[in-house]
Amino acid sequence: MGASACVHDMLAAAEARRITETGESVARPRWQGGWLFKRGKKNPVWVGRYREDAIAQDGTRIRRQRSVVLGLVSETGRREAQRRLNDRLTAINQGRHRPELMADFEHYVVDRWEPVIYPLLRFSTSRNYKHLVRRHLLPFFGKMRLPEIGSAEVQMFLAQKSKVYSPKTVLSLRNLLSKVFGTAQKWGYLQVNPARGTQVPALVVTRERITLSAEQVRALLVHLIEPYKTMVLLAVLSGLRRAEIIGLRWKYVDLANGSVRVAESNYEGKSAAPKTQASRRIVFVHRAVLEALESIRQEQYQPDDFVFHTDRGTPLNPNNVLNRVIHPACKAAGIPRVSWHNFRYTYSTWANPTGESIKALQSQLGHTNSRMTLDVYTQPMPQVQKKLAGKIARVLLPVAPKLTKQDQTEGALPN
Repeated sequence: MGASACVHDMLAAAEARRITETGESVARPRWQGGWLFKRGKKNPVWVGRYREDAIAQDGTRIRRQRSVVLGLVSETGRREAQRRLNDRLTAINQGRHRPELMADFEHYVVDRWEPVIYPLLRFSTSRNYKHLVRRHLLPFFGKMRLPEIGSAEVQMFLAQKSKVYSPKTVLSLRNLLSKVFGTAQKWGYLQVNPARGTQVPALVVTRERITLSAEQVRALLVHLIEPYKTMVLLAVLSGLRRAEIIGLRWKYVDLANGSVRVAESNYEGKSAAPKTQASRRIVFVHRAVLEALESIRQEQYQPDDFVFHTDRGTPLNPNNVLNRVIHPACKAAGIPRVSWHNFRYTYSTWANPTGESIKALQSQLGHTNSRMTLDVYTQPMPQVQKKLAGKIARVLLPVAPKLTKQDQTEGALPN
């Protein structure tokens, strides 16, 4: 007997003793050759039938029969069909097959996936996932058994949603499905992730991003009272996110340094750390913002007090502030209805980043990469575009008529 065989026998004996001592039970591999037969008359196919272990909905191990199409008879010989069947049986016969969960999609997601995954997520993320699961996923996949859901079913679901919802929503649904099935694959309930590789519509921005002009911001501020006036001023001149403004405490305001520290955000009354490392940052603000903050600070305040709060000291509800205060003020000022994100767009667009300043703007906004800053949060300013057009024209058309002072200001070529 060779050395490797001795080592193998020793390891096998040790494993047997461990199972005996711990009382652990394992499924005994059962060798099988399967059944190969033809099915169909017009276009007959080779079908392989075999048995494999599976996990029932109550967690018990069961034995089920499986059938798989191995190819057309006209294109595949019996020997090749048998080889394909043997390939599928190899893992089963060698005891390497991982039993699939036979529970339906709803049972798996609600009873197994959500209780384990949601506690690991931010409150806002888990709340959004729960909404998408119950609004979209369960009505379509709920009663399907988990192993029976393939890429075709996922693609059909995405195609249906694409007819009703925006590409961004469809992408969110595909990504959530990939997380759900990916976890099932890691846990050994599925062999493959059926959501991987499925197609979604190209992302197209259909909603116009409103960027306020300086005149519009001034008009809005005139029709706001405190503390909402300071909230809007801070949003426009800092680029802070809505949850970061609502979660701002006085201990994060540094009047001497002219900055605020983003160390906490608040979503629906629940405080949490910023979602990314880049979001944990120091944001510098103008003196006017600091003076406005100081003016609303009460004499008897504590460092842990929220800067913007209700009479009970709890954080303000940003949706209530928007609907009850800011939107009426927009109407009174004669400007478009804006959202909190529009203030962030306004700040980033006013910054007009060029060269090395893009890194500074990226840091101010708390973005992980500068591509997000440039592609999503900045828009070209018409005045800058006009000046750029005039500058390029003077370079390319040296014989063009001389620009007047007014033309140089507007950046346009004379008629």
